[in-house]
Amino acid sequence: MIDLAVLGLLRKSPRHGYELKARLLELGFSRVSFGTLYPALRRLEKRGFIEALRQSGRRKTYRLTATGEEEFTRILDSVDDEEDRRFNMRLAFFQCLEPAARLRTLKRRRNQLVGRLQTAQSALQRSITEGQDDHYTAALLRHNIGTTEADIDWLDQLIAYARTEQKTEVPRTLPGRARIGGNG
Repeated sequence: MIDLAVLGLLRKSPRHGYELKARLLELGFSRVSFGTLYPALRRLEKRGFIEALRQSGRRKTYRLTATGEEEFTRILDSVDDEEDRRFNMRLAFFQCLEPAARLRTLKRRRNQLVGRLQTAQSALQRSITEGQDDHYTAALLRHNIGTTEADIDWLDQLIAYARTEQKTEVPRTLPGRARIGGNG
């Protein structure tokens, strides 16, 4: 997950380690340390995804390579978003995806949450039916149901927006002749 975040941040502009750490904290990496960040930077550099720029002074500034851009897009458009934090991190860089890929990812995530909701609802119903409805477990299940329903509502809004984005996307090439000027 840190790879996606580092590549995404470097996609926007070259940055040095201290700046990357600050931005990672803003994105929700509450426990990122230099002991985690610098090995990730070395690993990404070794794989050719980023490169260090030559600078004077002690700080190394890194930038994304063309290979890193491809890897960032591959990770961003990957199917692995079961984990909430991973999906949220990908969402932070959604502007880098094509509208169709955004819509596909949002729908996939919604389907996952619908499955999660059904599981929680079944567990609560089973707990009540079997008379094992202890207050704290039931409270946790109800909380999970409520937050999952809220997340599905939120995704429905994002999906609606993504659909409008897809409809208004300007074609990359115009079919036929392009007309210049008025009604010609």
